[in-house]
Amino acid sequence: MNTVTADVRPAKIAHAFHAQALPAAPWTVDRRARLLLASIAANPPELVEHQARYGRSSDCWVAYAGYRAEALEAVRMEHGQRALDAYHTDPEASEAAFNAWCYAPTATQAIDAVMGSC
Repeated sequence: MNTVTADVRPAKIAHAFHAQALPAAPWTVDRRARLLLASIAANPPELVEHQARYGRSSDCWVAYAGYRAEALEAVRMEHGQRALDAYHTDPEASEAAFNAWCYAPTATQAIDAVMGSC
């Protein structure tokens, strides 16, 4: 096993989320997400400040930029789409899974947890 991937375990991510009172997310256990998070831990992406204006109001936020951050968000959204599709098929049986995804950490929060900047 690669030494970089050995260092990023779902338990480490879940522990960091628990410290922030955020639930551990099933999408962070996905093999692709673990590989991306391991790569990010070894070589962090750039943190970029964003700003949007809507009339007289504005919104500012920071997010990680680059292919790996975008790919990690795509993995997260894929899991969310599956949960949403299941919810549309059978709302009662899959409501808990969909709600869990809705309140799960974002890709930015997962990156922060892996880098230890919670």
